[in-house]
Amino acid sequence: MTIQYKELIESRTISRDADSFTASRTFLVYDDDDTQSLTASQAVNFSEGVAFSMSHPEIISIFADSFSISPLSERAFTYSLVWNYSKPEDPTDAGGDDDQHDDEDDNTSTDPTDEGGELDPPTGGEELQDSGTVQGDDGVSEDEPSADDAETERTFTGYSLTTGLALVDGYVAGATIPANGSQGGASGSLISTGTIVHVGGAPVTVPVPTTEISISESVSGSYFYLNDVQLKAGKRNINSFLGFDAGSVIFKGMSVQRQAVDQWDVSYTFAWDAWSHMRQVPKRDSEGNIEYEADGTTLKIFFKQPFEDYTSFSFAP
Repeated sequence: MTIQYKELIESRTISRDADSFTASRTFLVYDDDDTQSLTASQAVNFSEGVAFSMSHPEIISIFADSFSISPLSERAFTYSLVWNYSKPEDPTDAGGDDDQHDDEDDNTSTDPTDEGGELDPPTGGEELQDSGTVQGDDGVSEDEPSADDAETERTFTGYSLTTGLALVDGYVAGATIPANGSQGGASGSLISTGTIVHVGGAPVTVPVPTTEISISESVSGSYFYLNDVQLKAGKRNINSFLGFDAGSVIFKGMSVQRQAVDQWDVSYTFAWDAWSHMRQVPKRDSEGNIEYEADGTTLKIFFKQPFEDYTSFSFAP
């Protein structure tokens, strides 16, 4: 029996609202020998899997504090296992100083009573984060309320991330992404590293990790001022944004809804791309045909950037 414990990366979620920060991870658990029976208890208690009180791989200040498991109908003895993470509110909670789950080898040996905890607010004078944690104010000026309008009070109300994959045409695997996603000249940035994967000039499908980011705020005032934010849609971040490298995040747009005479709910949507939104293209002649080098087989492949413009994301809460 060899248990397989595979995380479904595209289902990983991280959410943060006005006063809480939580996350979840989903795993597929099964035995690679489909003739072997695997119980739910064996799946949950797999020695190399997640256990109570383990910290989140991206946010070390929150801990695994609950799980749910269900069998899949498509394959016998295969389970979907979802682990939830939060910050301990009480010393006895998962991850707390007096954590009842410390040194616990079996996830089902005790009754998991933790309900997660309340977290630091996202802004407003809390302790700055260090290189490995996310707590309180992240130290980025974009997170602070704007004082441009004396009649407007900005209140941060929500923050969510959803990871996934973009399936794109690829000619070279493992190529180095140009700094800041800049293509340089008009022809693009020539790819000189990586492994050629195209077949006779025909690309293959390559998965590129992506993250959808949504930030919400409530704005009070008699009027809502756009301040030309709408003109920044389709532009990339000129500076680091929420920990993402410069040039790797694009502003997709915003929505505004009036909830009361003097209250406006605003959501900003962004997208991060592991290739900084660049895509691979082969060299082509004036008629648009693929142009080979003198040997008749070699192709020059370039990174092209469809979103060349940069802007500050200081408008985001």
